[in-house]
Amino acid sequence: MNQAEFRCKWLRLEDIWDCAEEVRTRYWSAEKLPVDVEAIVEFKLKLDIDPENNLMQNTDMEAYLRSDLRGIVVDHDHYMNEKFVNRMRFSFAHELGHFFLHKDFYAMIVFESAEEWKDILLSLPDTEYRYFEYQANEFAGRLLVPREDLVHEIENALKLLELNNMPAYLKADPNAVLSLISTQLSRPFGVSTDVIERRVEREKLWPPDV
Repeated sequence: MNQAEFRCKWLRLEDIWDCAEEVRTRYWSAEKLPVDVEAIVEFKLKLDIDPENNLMQNTDMEAYLRSDLRGIVVDHDHYMNEKFVNRMRFSFAHELGHFFLHKDFYAMIVFESAEEWKDILLSLPDTEYRYFEYQANEFAGRLLVPREDLVHEIENALKLLELNNMPAYLKADPNAVLSLISTQLSRPFGVSTDVIERRVEREKLWPPDV
């Protein structure tokens, strides 16, 4: 495949979300949060998890899906360090996005190392690469943050804001308030505050009607 001619297939946002919902429903029967994506990868999909030393340092990638779609390579130090558990959760979910959404692309390429994969990505047209990654990010976000649960957490947060006499502040500067409560919102899902704020925005749940 001539990478310079790559065109990422267009997918409706709703179709990406539906795919993520289907995967969670099918493979995460525990129906509890946070979603254990590593367990889905290893035990449900039977994919290998291959820790690689210095992956992040050498390529600026925390994880990538293998060319044969049989495993996910992860940075050894991040994978073994509890401090990065939320980052790794999202990285696994992101690679599952590629696994479920982009098999046609992987069928056209072959690479044997992280460096070769990085070279392929760098050779893609910038707009196509960004859309390719956007799709995987949207899949990951919806997989890890079910909409109904997010709505529930926002409702709980709004009750606390009301108890603390903050509705006026919320109306005046909703983005500042979201920044204040994002840690609380993100905790049940095991994701970063950046991820939860992006989900709130993408799901059009903020600012709330107060």
